[in-house]
Amino acid sequence: MALLIRNAALLLPDRVIARGWLRVRGRFIAALGEGDAPPPDPEEIVLESRALLVLPGLVNAHTHLEQTFMRGYAGGKPLLVWLQRYIWKLQAAMDAEDVRLATWLGLLDAVRGGATTIIDHHKVPFSRQHTESVLKAATQLGVRLVLARAWADVGTGAESPTVILDDLRWLFAEWHGAAEGRIQIANGPLAPWRCSAETLQRTTALARAHGAITHCHMNETQHEVALTLRATGLRPVAWFARLGVLGHDFHAVHGVWLDDEEIALLRRHSAQVTHCPAANATLASGIAPVARLLREGVRVGLGSDGPASNDTQDLLESIRWAAYLQRAHTLDPEALPPREAVRLALQRPDGSEAALRPGAPADLTLVDLQRAHIQPVHDPLAALVYCARNSDVWGVIVDGRVILRAGRFVDVDEDALLAECRARAQHLARRAGLLDS
Repeated sequence: MALLIRNAALLLPDRVIARGWLRVRGRFIAALGEGDAPPPDPEEIVLESRALLVLPGLVNAHTHLEQTFMRGYAGGKPLLVWLQRYIWKLQAAMDAEDVRLATWLGLLDAVRGGATTIIDHHKVPFSRQHTESVLKAATQLGVRLVLARAWADVGTGAESPTVILDDLRWLFAEWHGAAEGRIQIANGPLAPWRCSAETLQRTTALARAHGAITHCHMNETQHEVALTLRATGLRPVAWFARLGVLGHDFHAVHGVWLDDEEIALLRRHSAQVTHCPAANATLASGIAPVARLLREGVRVGLGSDGPASNDTQDLLESIRWAAYLQRAHTLDPEALPPREAVRLALQRPDGSEAALRPGAPADLTLVDLQRAHIQPVHDPLAALVYCARNSDVWGVIVDGRVILRAGRFVDVDEDALLAECRARAQHLARRAGLLDS
């Protein structure tokens, strides 16, 4: 696709261009600049608005897409109670059609929240049809998706290591790098206390053989840390370090309850902590020490978490939550300033940072700042972090293809999909025993 965006603000790694232009050729950014744009080529699509702020495509670094059908169950419930009474029952009742529709709903919600790349910790791999429904939806919509195949081989709902490894091998062989590289597969152990040492090591080795990440809930609550201590004699990060699981390719999701040794280990192994501020607040899990992690050189990404615990996929909202909570947590008004808060949502799965520059993938998020709740704009970054929300996402471009334009999906009948999802979600709740039939 040939595309020219002009008369828009551009968020660069070191500054904001107040009025500039950006040209896309095929799947990549071809050029950008300040001031007047060059004349458009005859085949170019031109997008123009002085109200638009163009960002690198945002990265939702942790969610559970199927949980769109589980919204509204988290209020007033601690993590394990919420899981046992509601989420595990609903997940167990999901058939492949439930997963397909819930995933579509989750993808649309995530894209409206500004995400071009989504890491889906896929918790319902009950059949290959279940899993492929997620991958096919992402392929059809055109987003970048990392599917972290979730697993547990200890305790309730445990799978055999043979099934886990066979499924991962199939996913890597059939799907890793599909859709011109937009689809990636990852190893997704659910939580340290639910995984055996041997299977952790074997799945991590398999992921590394394919250049893939390992993505795991870590140190989310004090209770979960205690469960790992009881099972292994070590805190979660220390245990993973001993097993050789930590590395640049490891994502520790949540990282709320980290001690000094664990922070040092994460830094030493160049691992990422993925911060999910809204979900952690909703479930009263706590506040991750993000300002300290960044100060000590630990890479930090940002996730919405699943809609069952957040309850939205609005990554702009997650950026704002992150900024506010760090200040409340540290009592420091300078903790996580706007540019640093936005950078959390630019951490790609491979550890690189998304940026607007020639030669970079044409993954773009366009935010309309000409709204009553945003104006007047004295500082575009501050306006983005403190004022913008998903309804302000004007456009989303992935791999050079326009997915959302003027607030509407280009190739999706959203109204029809929402009607189908509402009916299907009620049907699921009845099958799970949460509603009277």
